[in-house]
Amino acid sequence: MLVVTNVDDLGLHPAVRRAVDLLAKAGIVTSSTLLANGPDLSESVLLQDTHPSLGLGAHLNLLRGKPISNPDHIPSLVDDDGLLFGNYSSLLMRYATGQIKLSEVEAEWSAQIEYLLDHKVRLTHFDSEKHIHAWPGLFGLVGKLARKYDVGWIRKPLEKSPATRLDKGMLRTRFLQICLIGSKSFDTPHTADCVWGIADQKNKLDPLLFEKYINIYRPDVIEIVCHPGYPEAGDGPLPSDFGPMRVETQWKEEFNSLSQKGWLKIFEKIGAKPVNYGQLDPRTGELK
Repeated sequence: MLVVTNVDDLGLHPAVRRAVDLLAKAGIVTSSTLLANGPDLSESVLLQDTHPSLGLGAHLNLLRGKPISNPDHIPSLVDDDGLLFGNYSSLLMRYATGQIKLSEVEAEWSAQIEYLLDHKVRLTHFDSEKHIHAWPGLFGLVGKLARKYDVGWIRKPLEKSPATRLDKGMLRTRFLQICLIGSKSFDTPHTADCVWGIADQKNKLDPLLFEKYINIYRPDVIEIVCHPGYPEAGDGPLPSDFGPMRVETQWKEEFNSLSQKGWLKIFEKIGAKPVNYGQLDPRTGELK
């Protein structure tokens, strides 16, 4: 079994970069996805050379901050201040009522990808802020962009869960499962068999729970989705133009879980090899 442990939101804040640096050095984190409009982008990109085994992807964003495109060219995606809307529920409602133009989504995501390529990022895969690319119509669009930019992998945020599970984590996974019903399938780009870490976050990002999940579903390729951070005095706040974010409350708990709970021992026990998407052949799902 191959396991990709991916940190979302790289480029958002120095705390995220610091966590990726430390956890990649420890051999636990193998992958991270960059916000093209994140204020810490330039420093974060350097991690791909500091850690050759760390794969970097694009964390495609329709939700937060200033777009990469000229706001006048994507009016359905921005507010009166030229910022992305910053509120998930409002954006979802606009999308569900046909107020978001897919051509503008494609233009903005293309601009983000090209911005990262201009920063010399060796892109291994795509995912998105709040898994928005799972919304109906957007998963196929990300597949199209992956083929256009020769990126072999995208995240399919499909986390399997028992029908008897009735907590808040289950609601997140059920919503994404519903969104992905009928989503276009394609030979390339490739996706992992499933993900883990959407339902179980913060102190539930636990290797023993991961082991139980693996023993039930037994994927060949799986991605662990996580949001650790390691803040230090003087870092400053999250960017105000990104709108309200709860991710800061996850940082410490998920960093402590990943660094202290014996993940590598569990990987060894269940026969899981840590990899990044750039090390995998998108045609076969196996190591290159």
